[in-house]
Amino acid sequence: MVTTVLMDEAGTAAPLTADPDPEHRPGPEDSLGPEHRPGTEPEPDAVPPLPRPAGPGPLLFAASPGQEALWAGLAHRARPPVVTGTLRLTGPLDTRALAAAWRDVTGRHEILRSRYRVHEGRLTQVVAAPADTPVPLVPAGVRPSQVAAAVAAERERAFDPAREPLARLRLLRQGPGDHVAVLVLHELIADSAALGLLVTELAAAYRGGPAERPALQYADLAAWQRQRAAQGRLDESTEYWLRRLNGAEPAVLPWDLSAPGAPGRVPGAARALSFPLPQELSAKVAEAARRHRASVQVVGLAAFQLLLACWSGQRDISVRGPVPERGRGGRQRMLGPLSRAVVLRADLTGAPAFGEIVEQVRHTSAWDFAHHEVPLEPVAAQLRRPRLVEQLGEVQFGAGPGAEGPRWGAASWGGRLRAEPFTSAPAPAARPLSLLLRHDERAAHCVFTYDVSVFSEARVRQLRADYFGLLGDLADHPKARFR
Repeated sequence: MVTTVLMDEAGTAAPLTADPDPEHRPGPEDSLGPEHRPGTEPEPDAVPPLPRPAGPGPLLFAASPGQEALWAGLAHRARPPVVTGTLRLTGPLDTRALAAAWRDVTGRHEILRSRYRVHEGRLTQVVAAPADTPVPLVPAGVRPSQVAAAVAAERERAFDPAREPLARLRLLRQGPGDHVAVLVLHELIADSAALGLLVTELAAAYRGGPAERPALQYADLAAWQRQRAAQGRLDESTEYWLRRLNGAEPAVLPWDLSAPGAPGRVPGAARALSFPLPQELSAKVAEAARRHRASVQVVGLAAFQLLLACWSGQRDISVRGPVPERGRGGRQRMLGPLSRAVVLRADLTGAPAFGEIVEQVRHTSAWDFAHHEVPLEPVAAQLRRPRLVEQLGEVQFGAGPGAEGPRWGAASWGGRLRAEPFTSAPAPAARPLSLLLRHDERAAHCVFTYDVSVFSEARVRQLRADYFGLLGDLADHPKARFR
């Protein structure tokens, strides 16, 4: 799986605001954060830093449960699971300053100079000293017609986790004052939000800005997560997911080109289409959310699950829901794989009314997000169908604040050097279909991202029309029944 972050794709998804108690009145505690969901106690903000002994040797830390789960499945991946970003740098580029900036940033973040290996039966992060981390940054000369192939080759070039750091910066030189920087991060050490943070810090270091070490390293968080698991703090959430996923079925997607689950099928290129919601529809959805004491995201999720049900005939609909972890308790500037996901499951049997569907989604999504701390991959190993979680993740719904997300790569590099995201050959799709809904008080839009080998543009536009229609039905006809 490859995730490519471009300028207009870097927004982080927000958990769904929901309230499972029909007698509860929303108050200040009803935040967007999953720490206020029912069923689990709030996570403490303070993650204690680990002791780091002085000395020339590498530091050894136990990997996180999420890293262990990803590691266990690496042998079955057709492609290296990486996050990539490409940036075009035009103007006078000082390659020595860029190499120094890379050395500075990797010196601040242990995870960028770490290898991984199994040590005494446990996946272990091996952190090299900053001085032991090479910075090969000799620009490779390429013709403009060769750039797309060179970027694709960097995406496909595998890491050796036991022998090298899992982050690399490759510089391509198209001509005088015209370079393309390719950042490739293995998913063992990063997510798309981490990539954006890395670019921001790299630009600041190149400008000669102040170098501030993060309050915590990812190894500190990994140790804290392992301690909570050892104390049995995650047992209740594990049991919850074993019950919740029992009997779940992957969504039958409304593809019109090729079956997404065909054996041996290689993912096609990812494409994103953005559609603004008409102002009248956006206002109706906001009013429906207020009526149900839910969020716009809850209404959007309910409509998306209805959309899948309408096209497939299924009445048990599960989709992947990303959960952002960055920005909580000392993690604002932490690099690492902080993104998690839950399964959002809806039961549409029995001809429920549209209003009842919104209420159900409000209730069940609250409980799903309450149990986000447990990585679902280890849970999957305990199910009768070990690949079920992977299959449920073929379709995703995400939501976030604002009609426009942050612009990836927009950090200033100083002087006359100009940076902008560079789009070359499209990256392989991470999953066949996902929907991102953005909303604020002024506007809203939805972004369908899809695998072009599975969906045609005409089918996606048809899905958009149906989705908008269902949003209107949920808002205007809460007593009408879905059959």
